[in-house]
Amino acid sequence: MHILFVTHYALPHPGGIEFVIDQLGRRLSARGCTVTIIASRAGFRPDWTGDGPLTVLRVPALNVLERYGIPYPLFHPLRLAAALRDTLPAVDVVHLHGLLYQSNALAAWTARRRGTPVVLTEHVGLVPYTNPIVTGAERLAMASVGRLVARRCDRIAVLNRRIAEEVRPLARPGTPVEVIGNGVDTALFAPAPPAERDRLRAKWGLNRPAVLFVGRLVPKKGLGLAAAGVPPEADLIVCGQGNPGSDLPSNARLMGQLPQAELAELYRAADVFVLPSEGEGFPLAVQEALASGLPVITSDNAAIRETLGEDTALLVEREPGAVRAAIRALLDDPARRAALGEAGRRLAVAAFDWDHTTARYLDLYRAARHS
Repeated sequence: MHILFVTHYALPHPGGIEFVIDQLGRRLSARGCTVTIIASRAGFRPDWTGDGPLTVLRVPALNVLERYGIPYPLFHPLRLAAALRDTLPAVDVVHLHGLLYQSNALAAWTARRRGTPVVLTEHVGLVPYTNPIVTGAERLAMASVGRLVARRCDRIAVLNRRIAEEVRPLARPGTPVEVIGNGVDTALFAPAPPAERDRLRAKWGLNRPAVLFVGRLVPKKGLGLAAAGVPPEADLIVCGQGNPGSDLPSNARLMGQLPQAELAELYRAADVFVLPSEGEGFPLAVQEALASGLPVITSDNAAIRETLGEDTALLVEREPGAVRAAIRALLDDPARRAALGEAGRRLAVAAFDWDHTTARYLDLYRAARHS
């Protein structure tokens, strides 16, 4: 089966969706599929050699909105149309990633004209912005571009029920909408035995209690809340790309964006994971922490509660006092940390393993081809 992914960004541009697309593509390739990706050139580096078995067609695009926190590249329309025209004749299924992108709107329209089945994954849904004008523009785009895309899809996948409720009214009546979570490599992201954990803590210089934050350094991820909640006798380890601002405390250590193998080591070595984010489906970093047996503190919202309960994570309000109390509670209670870590690992293996996610997408592609 030849599958065409159409997305706004692809690796090496940083981001959870980019990583998920890459991992899903690699696992589909390992099962005998051919995977081509059409994405913008944003974030591409000439020294990048990480595409592996995937064919990535990078279309020129203006990416000026990202500097304002809006991940919306504006593709060169003629170059995008040419990439679709050259690729679609050999494709069995088009898999769109995201409702609102210009690239996906053109791909959905072109594929439907050719009779090629279209599958959509909506990873995030509506994202709350502090600027009401931006939020209003997003809602208008959902009602217009989003509807145009959704009505041309044969099958739709979402990360949680909240996104399903937003997307279902936009699609044609009767279009199946199902929840498929992102996968995680439960072999790479796994707990370390005590001796190995001690070695990793020494390697990374973790001589005090360590609270780990992983995510892009953008406001919705909640780095400021995490920083305000870490007590002075502990260290905040920050992994992610972006500008953290100038208000981080002296006990924060900026690690930048790390390779997966090094990031997995930090998950094994840290004491607590914190990500008080908003406007997300189910953050990939939360899944990685759970798989690593690292106790998780994250935002209390309906999307998170679909998967996590008080037995697998601490769910907190997005305000400094609540985050601070949760971090303190776990740092002061090793037994509770251990119990949450073990429960999170069990959940990750049962629900998030990439083999399970890949199999579900293959079923979705087959259903779209026969609909």
